[in-house]
Amino acid sequence: EFRTKDIRLLNAMPKMVAYNTVEEFLQLKSYGADRGGFYNEGELSDVEDSTYVRRAELIKYIQVTGEITMQAQMVRTNFVDVYRKEIENKTMWIMRRANTSLTKGNADVIPQEFNGIYKQHANIGTGGNDFLYASLEEYFTGGSVVDLRGKSLTQIHIEEGAVAVDNNFGSPTDIYGPNTVISALMQDYFADQRIVMPASGFNGTIGTVPRKIDTSIGEIMLNSDKFMKNDAVRLTSANATSPKAPAAPVAGTVPNVAAGTLAKYITAEIGTCYYAVSAINRYGESALTLLDSNATTIVAGSRVDLTFTAGVGANAVTGYKIYRTKITSAATATGVNFYPIFNVSTAELAAGYDGASAAKVRDNGRFLPGMEQAFLSQMDDEVMSFKQLAPISKLDLAVISMSRRFIAFNFCTPQLYAPKKLVRFINASPTLQA
Repeated sequence: EFRTKDIRLLNAMPKMVAYNTVEEFLQLKSYGADRGGFYNEGELSDVEDSTYVRRAELIKYIQVTGEITMQAQMVRTNFVDVYRKEIENKTMWIMRRANTSLTKGNADVIPQEFNGIYKQHANIGTGGNDFLYASLEEYFTGGSVVDLRGKSLTQIHIEEGAVAVDNNFGSPTDIYGPNTVISALMQDYFADQRIVMPASGFNGTIGTVPRKIDTSIGEIMLNSDKFMKNDAVRLTSANATSPKAPAAPVAGTVPNVAAGTLAKYITAEIGTCYYAVSAINRYGESALTLLDSNATTIVAGSRVDLTFTAGVGANAVTGYKIYRTKITSAATATGVNFYPIFNVSTAELAAGYDGASAAKVRDNGRFLPGMEQAFLSQMDDEVMSFKQLAPISKLDLAVISMSRRFIAFNFCTPQLYAPKKLVRFINASPTLQA
């Protein structure tokens, strides 16, 4: 299993104490309008109001129960103290869950989950100064999101991201991404290396990889976190991930392809593919529902409207995960890999997602299958922090059987104070692609 040092992002996040189950904070939007300022002798200057956005994030509760039988505690052939080892294991379980949710968490889709960095970065909504963006389109084109469209991350992208953060008065220090994205960035330098064989003292080591990149704004540390990678690829034959997962959705009319003013698909991305959807809740994910047994043909400038409804089951659905294959010539979807591209909540489906009419989800091509995400930011408590009402702790439970039980828990939430001092990279290739 993984090690503590693999939990990179959570370990790097500034930690702060929470004092309530609802943690309020202010986002400074403006010091005041940049106008005037010069006056005659003795004049009273005009008032300029600073603009704040009042926000709050709910503390969420990550918990797991451990149990060790009396027999396991009595056996002396174990190499370690089994009770102590189980406490360590459950601590690692919580750290993995928290670290993964730091970027993927979305309380709209799973209400018991905290909102991760990407969800808080996409500060979308209506209501005056309470939100930074009025729509998905405004967010994705607002300068804080860089769409690589299947290319690998390069030094040029990091330079552009650093300048974008600097333009919003931030001091970028770190980039975080899945290990494949950071590896592809490093591979971009391999062909340019020159190996000098010294006459003496050569220890057999050749080559080098960048650990940080110097930009016009400052040095950017390269950090990989394998738990930031996209969710796993699935097949149509895959079972539900949990007995408490909701029933699989019911497919509606076949995907509808039409020209879209917000569509992002370009000529290099057109062809035939398949769409599927799964239902999700806090316990897990259902099996996939294929939305059409025939392939869907995507053309440049097109968008695809998907129609489905909730299945009937004992466990309620709170959201849906949209899947798509890469462009394929396969005659059927059997055995073809389906890649998760985005999630929607039940409320977003009911209202119509990304410009679609009610009860439909529209794929405008914002996310490509098989691609990854990363972000560049100023990593200090001016920009973000990890608030904890209770750090990772343990509570012993009553003994009611021939076993010893305990709960390990962490009451916490991340908070993003300055969203525009973070640049998000989407559709980054996990392999080197020019």
